[in-house]
Amino acid sequence: MAYAYVQDVASSWEDYQRVAASLVDPVPAGLILHVAGPTDEGVRIIDVWESEESWQRFRAERLGPAIAALGGPSRPEPTFRDLHAEHVWLHDGRGSRTPGRDQREEKNR
Repeated sequence: MAYAYVQDVASSWEDYQRVAASLVDPVPAGLILHVAGPTDEGVRIIDVWESEESWQRFRAERLGPAIAALGGPSRPEPTFRDLHAEHVWLHDGRGSRTPGRDQREEKNR
């Protein structure tokens, strides 16, 4: 099952970019989507992974060491909010949408 989360990090956008630059190549195994942007409080990150195990593996093997190399974790600790996606729409670039789970269920009724 896909695993998604929203993470709010009390960090500057510049610090986020330094950490992210060391993690983008190669793309982490199991990563489906990564979106990040600055907020008034720091940085908000939204990730979708193939599984929670894929995320935990990336966190242990790549993210943790990258943060440690830059001086350790941010303070306060990031806040994670799990998201078990039940409604997903994807744009295919041609103007149509790929139905999410709830739409497929509706069509089967």
